[in-house]
Amino acid sequence: MLMKMFDTSDYDRSLRRRRLVAFGLLAVGITGIVCYLLLIHDSDVLSDYARGFYLGAASGMTIGAVVLLARMQYLLTHPEARKKAKIQEQDEREKAIINQAFQFAGMFTFFAAVASMFVLAAVSKTAALAVFGVVVVYAVTWLIANLYLSKKL
Repeated sequence: MLMKMFDTSDYDRSLRRRRLVAFGLLAVGITGIVCYLLLIHDSDVLSDYARGFYLGAASGMTIGAVVLLARMQYLLTHPEARKKAKIQEQDEREKAIINQAFQFAGMFTFFAAVASMFVLAAVSKTAALAVFGVVVVYAVTWLIANLYLSKKL
């Protein structure tokens, strides 16, 4: 479902789906800010770092969603800008650069996480298990995407 959301074969539909994703991110960000203000802001249980993390993450998601929403709305209402963005997104060289960048970033992240488990296992079992969970999620996501794309392409 998520991979279909960013399919660019029908560019107008893709932009409308991306706008829906932006609304979803905006809802999550606003929910985080409301939770921070009502539940976490005055909490004596959480450290300053944890409270700052909640506020920063929720604010970042909200700002990112607003920027994404504004961009999608701009492209949907300005045909000339939409045409230019479509050409840029569907350019083969641009696609190859983006794919290689994602491959490198994914490979680096995977191996850095696995290497960090060696350090974390000696320091904190909980942290090592959390990183292990991230590695498992990455591997399962890769497997599902690979199976989906092998059937689609």
